[in-house]
Amino acid sequence: MNIYRNFTFNCMKINGYLALFAALVIVLVLVTGCTTPQTSSTATPAPAVKTAAPTSVASSSQSPAVQATTAAKSANIDTIVNFHFNDISCVNVQDEMGVTYLYPDEKYKLRASSPNVAGVNVNVLFVDENDKLILGQTKPQWDSLDKVWKYPGLVPLAQFNDITVPQEKTFTIKTQSKYYICVDDRKETGINDIMLRVPVTLTKL
Repeated sequence: MNIYRNFTFNCMKINGYLALFAALVIVLVLVTGCTTPQTSSTATPAPAVKTAAPTSVASSSQSPAVQATTAAKSANIDTIVNFHFNDISCVNVQDEMGVTYLYPDEKYKLRASSPNVAGVNVNVLFVDENDKLILGQTKPQWDSLDKVWKYPGLVPLAQFNDITVPQEKTFTIKTQSKYYICVDDRKETGINDIMLRVPVTLTKL
């Protein structure tokens, strides 16, 4: 009977030790789990996305209508025609423009100014090569009815009479030819050796 009680008591003690040991193991596992350093994530970080720098836009206080400009046409010929008193002088348009001929439907504007010499009022004509030959042999004739200078046999594309202030005219070339700007002072009286100067411009439109 005593042996049985001792055996039972010893079994209980063993079971108690086992329970205590199991509790200690559980506590140890929990403590170890809390103190173990966590491993870093192996996920590769997404590459940084570069954002394009904003493009700067030039500011302007002007409206588009004001900013829009139309290119002005520059004169193809801007020169001075030199001539003697009571004489005639012509400028070769093709030589001045660097072309061989002027062609039909080309549009031009001729402008001429006074020589600014008292008592000298010249005529300026724009003629083709055929009329230039006639012009060299034909002096201006005063038409008392129309009050203008006329050149018999000539059909100039532009003609300014007795220039005292700047004059201009727009015209269109009708035939392919060589053309000339002529300054005519062959209506003066007397003799004078002075050299006169008439500014002229020709602009292709």
